[in-house]
Amino acid sequence: MEMANKEAGPLRTEPALKIEVVEQAELKQKGRKAQDGLTPQKRWAERNPKARWAHLATTNAIRMGILVRQPCVICGSPKTDFHHDPRFYDQPLRGTWLCRRDHVAEHRRLRQEGGADG
Repeated sequence: MEMANKEAGPLRTEPALKIEVVEQAELKQKGRKAQDGLTPQKRWAERNPKARWAHLATTNAIRMGILVRQPCVICGSPKTDFHHDPRFYDQPLRGTWLCRRDHVAEHRRLRQEGGADG
């Protein structure tokens, strides 16, 4: 056994693999457009202040009981999101209740038509 160790050379003192600990903030910096340090949601909110205001107003109206969640107007699903028509962001409680699938489809349709998308 001693003979094999002498032929193999001295024991390694440094690890074979270097493990680097990366902080969460550093991971974000490596993402797309991360040089400004903003999350995609914060970037969207900065670009769309009127839409952000409409979303906050709707959330508060639901919380206060002014606006009551309804089933999806297309498929009837009880799990819904409130869809704001981008033309009416200044009227935040004007919109329709859509399930997530139909909500995404509506935004896709708006983008294809070249309309505003919020």
